[in-house]
Amino acid sequence: MSHHVELAGSALAKMKNLPDEALDALVKRAADPVEEPWDAWAVRPGRKDIREITFGDFGILRFHFDESAEVIMIYDLVWVG
Repeated sequence: MSHHVELAGSALAKMKNLPDEALDALVKRAADPVEEPWDAWAVRPGRKDIREITFGDFGILRFHFDESAEVIMIYDLVWVG
């Protein structure tokens, strides 16, 4: 099964301020849930669809996985820089 990634406005806005190295790491890492969406940490108890992963040493990428629509919606990111 192949899913596709969409970006929520808040995540997209935060991406604009990332340095190139962090943005590259983010883009590479955002592709991973497309093949393995469950290979990420569950964020909220009882909500397996809300997950997060790290991107390099730069931050955390948070997403909602809609299995029926095959969509991974990146809704937030936290940059540690």
